[in-house]
Amino acid sequence: MSVVKMELPSPFPRVEQKASLNPERIRCARETAGLSKVQLAESLGVTSRTVANYEEVGAPVSQAAVLADALQVMPSFFSVSPHAPLIEDLSEGQVWFRSLRKSTVRQRRSAVGHGRNALLFFKWIEDHFRLPECDLPFADSAGMRPDLAATMLRAILGYGENPLPEMTSLAEAHGIRLFSLPTVGREVDAFSFMFDGVPYIAVDTSKTAERVRFDIAHEIGHLMMHEMVSEDVAVAGTRDIEGEAHSFAANLLMPKRRVLGMVPTHASVSQILAAKRYFKVSAMAMARRAYELGRLSEWEYRQACSELTVQGYKNGEPRGLRPEQSKVFRFVADTNRQKGISVSTVSEETGLVPKELHGLSFGNIWAVTGGNVLCW
Repeated sequence: MSVVKMELPSPFPRVEQKASLNPERIRCARETAGLSKVQLAESLGVTSRTVANYEEVGAPVSQAAVLADALQVMPSFFSVSPHAPLIEDLSEGQVWFRSLRKSTVRQRRSAVGHGRNALLFFKWIEDHFRLPECDLPFADSAGMRPDLAATMLRAILGYGENPLPEMTSLAEAHGIRLFSLPTVGREVDAFSFMFDGVPYIAVDTSKTAERVRFDIAHEIGHLMMHEMVSEDVAVAGTRDIEGEAHSFAANLLMPKRRVLGMVPTHASVSQILAAKRYFKVSAMAMARRAYELGRLSEWEYRQACSELTVQGYKNGEPRGLRPEQSKVFRFVADTNRQKGISVSTVSEETGLVPKELHGLSFGNIWAVTGGNVLCW
């Protein structure tokens, strides 16, 4: 007698798991691109409900190319490696914006998106290069008065009351990850944040070198004094957070005793300009500092600002400093070029298009062909 083996259907049917693109990365890319869900849906030719599903449970892998094209990233951006930073953890509430009131919610979300992209770029750099660790006393200066925090930092840096050197190089040398803003710099101005214990500062390189120096000092002030400040306090306005960071930057770049020693009472515009060149700050910032320290009366300060405006110092710095350059990104670019590592390789491994890498790196990627290919 033959025995027939019968297979009964399983009470627990097996569900085929289809690979999908990371939903958080889709949302991050959309916010960086400055698009709403409706706008992305129109670009893709789908419904807004479909885009919402993409950001909730992921999109089919077959959609990687069209999503990448619409959101200006590489298809690899949507596939997250186990060692990639959790960029979705960086939220708007963790970021200190230089011009919070002048920017829209969408502009700030786009700026945060570029900050997330910077995390990916720096992760790639740290996988191949050794960057300085942060040695600044952020934990010890939380809640400190701006002038005291600036004095403490000056003592640690070892410059006494002398003018500080290039702020870009100084920040990088002490472990701050500095990057430039690709497209939204003028709206948000500058911003900073801590991520996994590492400080990051974004700057708008379309501004004068003097103003970029002040922005970096301003953001260092946020990182030193406000890391423990809750978002509720900042939003409620119970503390003048921006005013504290501004005061820190003024004290850091223009120390009180040296300013009083250089700028006389009732200082002339020519004397203010001499001091501004000495401290490597903008003329308007120097005039403001002279007024705050009692070297100019309110009327004299207004007159000085009017004369400086006539001379072109309100929106620029005639015969000013040359733009500061990032030594980190320059070294990375030079080394990659020498080793034959192409931008396309970095682009594929980070998930960021060459244009974005160019924008984040102080322009250390430059175009050499007509095919929209950027090279070191």
